[in-house]
Amino acid sequence: MSNNRPAAATPARAWMRPGILLSVVGILAIAVVALAVVAIFFRDDSTIINLESKIVSCDAADPKCTLRKPVHEHANFAVFIRGQKFDFNKPEFIGEEGAEFSEVAHIHRPRYNVAHVHMSGTTWAEFLKSLRFDLVDPTLVGVDDKTTCLTLPDGQKLCNSATEKLHFIVNGVKVDGAAQSLITDLDRVLISYGSEDDEALKKQFEQTGDDACIPSERCKDRIDPNAPKEPCSGKGTCTG
Repeated sequence: MSNNRPAAATPARAWMRPGILLSVVGILAIAVVALAVVAIFFRDDSTIINLESKIVSCDAADPKCTLRKPVHEHANFAVFIRGQKFDFNKPEFIGEEGAEFSEVAHIHRPRYNVAHVHMSGTTWAEFLKSLRFDLVDPTLVGVDDKTTCLTLPDGQKLCNSATEKLHFIVNGVKVDGAAQSLITDLDRVLISYGSEDDEALKKQFEQTGDDACIPSERCKDRIDPNAPKEPCSGKGTCTG
C-alpha cells in the first residue's frame, strides 16, 4: 500500500520556512537595537566620534579638541542691565593682539561690541565666560525660565523673577535663550535684564550695532583706508 504523506521536513528545511525566518530576523533586529541603546546609555561623554568615524577623546568645548576647526568670524553683541548698556571698554575685557584672554573668542579695540571668534563651535556662553560672565538659560539641559540667570564679573547674579527677567534677541528674533547658540559671522545678539517691554527691547537691539562686517571685511565700502588696521581683522587667523 502506498504512503502519500509528505516526507518529514529536515532541520535545514524547517529553518527555511518563511514564518521562522521572519521570527529570526525580527529577534536579530531587536538585539541590534538593544545593543545600540545600551551603548548610547553607557557611553563616556568625553568620547566623541567625528565625521571620519575616528574616536576622539576630548571635550568638544576644549579649543584643542580636533573636532573644532580654526575660523575667523565676527559678531555684534550688547548686554543691557536694567536699561543701561554694559560698558566693555575696560582693560579687564579687552584683549591685545597676541595676548588675548581666550584663544577661542575675544574682543579688541576699537569695537568693544564685536566678538572675534577663532574656533568653530563657539557658543555665546563660552564667549561670555571668557569675559567672566556666566549665562545659564533654557538652551542648556535642565534649565528653565525659573532658573535662568546671568552672573556678572563682580559676582552679582541676575535671575528671572516676577518683575525682572532676562530677554534674548538673536538676529532680530526674540528667543528663550542664547547660551548654547553658536556664534556665526555677522550675528547680532542682545542679552537684556530688566522689565523692558518689546518696544524697549527692540531699541536696545538696535544698539548691538552692525559693524562686525568691517573686521570681517564683508563691507569694504565702510572700511576707512586711512584707519589703522584692526587686530584680528580679515579672514586670517589671529596671532593669539
